[in-house]
Amino acid sequence: MNIYEIERFVIDNAVNYNGKANLGSVIGALMGLHPELRSKAKELTPEIKKIVDKVNAMDLEEQKKLLREYGAIEKPEKIEKDKMPELKNSKNVVVRFAPNPNGAISFGHCRPALWNWFIKGHYTGKYLLRFDDTDPQVKPPIKEAYSWFKDDLKWLGIKPSKIIIQSKRLKKYYKYAQELINIGGAYVCTCNSEKKRELLHKSIKCPCVDKYQTDRWKWMFDGTYKAGEAVLRIKTDINAPNPALRDWAAFRIVSENKHPLDSKSVVWPLLNFASAIDDHDFKVTHIVRGIDLQVSDDRQKYLYSYFGWKYPETMYHGKLLVSGIKSTSETVKLINEGKVSGWDDPSLGTIRALRRRGFCPEAIRKFMYDVGIKKTDINVSFETLASFNREFIDGKTKRYFFVENPQKMMIADSPDLEIEAPSHPELNMGVRKFDTHQYFYVSDKIEKGVLYRFMHLFNFINGKYHSAEMDKSLKAKLIHWLPVSPENIKVEVLMSDGSVKKGLGESALKKLKVGSVVQFERFGFVRLDQKFENKLIFVFGHK
Repeated sequence: MNIYEIERFVIDNAVNYNGKANLGSVIGALMGLHPELRSKAKELTPEIKKIVDKVNAMDLEEQKKLLREYGAIEKPEKIEKDKMPELKNSKNVVVRFAPNPNGAISFGHCRPALWNWFIKGHYTGKYLLRFDDTDPQVKPPIKEAYSWFKDDLKWLGIKPSKIIIQSKRLKKYYKYAQELINIGGAYVCTCNSEKKRELLHKSIKCPCVDKYQTDRWKWMFDGTYKAGEAVLRIKTDINAPNPALRDWAAFRIVSENKHPLDSKSVVWPLLNFASAIDDHDFKVTHIVRGIDLQVSDDRQKYLYSYFGWKYPETMYHGKLLVSGIKSTSETVKLINEGKVSGWDDPSLGTIRALRRRGFCPEAIRKFMYDVGIKKTDINVSFETLASFNREFIDGKTKRYFFVENPQKMMIADSPDLEIEAPSHPELNMGVRKFDTHQYFYVSDKIEKGVLYRFMHLFNFINGKYHSAEMDKSLKAKLIHWLPVSPENIKVEVLMSDGSVKKGLGESALKKLKVGSVVQFERFGFVRLDQKFENKLIFVFGHK
């Protein structure tokens, strides 16, 4: 990649960021498009910074003109677009989204949630929301999470045809388990874990198979067996090539029940059993499943074979990894350690956190549709996700001044002015009014001998008024500002890395309602999170 290409890339970035290219964003995007440059990042960074500084010294109109001359950068598809899958049986389609409500819906969960919805809409069928909440000990549900999932899905535009809670169907699962025992398809195993592992590994028939099962099944419920002493297993092919398929566990005894909806039951089905039964009972025709759970198909097909049922058609997807978004396991650890404020903390990758940061559902839906449901893993940058959101919100958000760590300065000979600043650089979204005198707040470091221009106001140098007109030939450095005025409002911005940016905002911000998404000039998109009489708290979205 030559200097010409880098400069074109920087100009494109600057235009997208309202005249100010971001060095980190440029480097990240360049490395994403050209992985071969990563080994040269240290030596390239100073050169790229020179180009960024050069481009940022231009005004926005000059940057746009150069971009037109260079030609817009062809944005390559970082993620291959997937067409709607062709289903073998596309009549009376029934799909299901089946999360464990042990936390808020993550960005990764969003993929199967939305793709089931896309399939349901395309083929005109039913969409089931099923809470797979039968692990009351290792990953116990959170009571509030049931409503969090419903709320987030509604925000995403998903309207389930039916909601199913597995923990309320235990009697159904017990009934099917008894039927399996009766036909010789399941047995209660009391071997210790080490012995059982050896038997399965060596494909040796378990001695528990030939024992009378009905009583042993009852003893799992009445306290005869303690947790870990007995497990109901599905009888499969003991010579199956994959050991994970050999006599897999279907029910276990739970002694430390932490379930918020059922704290009394002691015998609980494992995921593969409950899921298979529900898919049949609710007539699920198609399953969207992670490729890492492919073994679940093979396990569950044993149940379907015993009962003479037809197994649903399954579509697999790989992992979706977004840099800058924490995994669910990381999130749980941080919350348990008290290192984040909750499931909507701005540093997290939950839908609740992205909502709090000002992301819109249309952007997430479009992102997930473009990602598709292919089996291959996909790695994308957070900037890619942000670009989808920017596409939807840029033309809807007003611009405002926020001065971080404000420094007071006087501009000698500056006239008293009443000015109107546009709320959007290109669209007619109204104006904000300012009364200015000689004193201003700035966050930029003001250097001697450098000509500056206050956005929408005037030019100055060495602390003295220079001129009013916007003259490109002057090559004035563009900065934002605030008049020193009691009308300014204190502002805090919660950042995604846990830090807090503090400063002052213009008085027009006081009119915003909580939940409003706006752009702070030369800072980024933010969402108003809390509103007090003397202070506004925003959450940072992205550049």
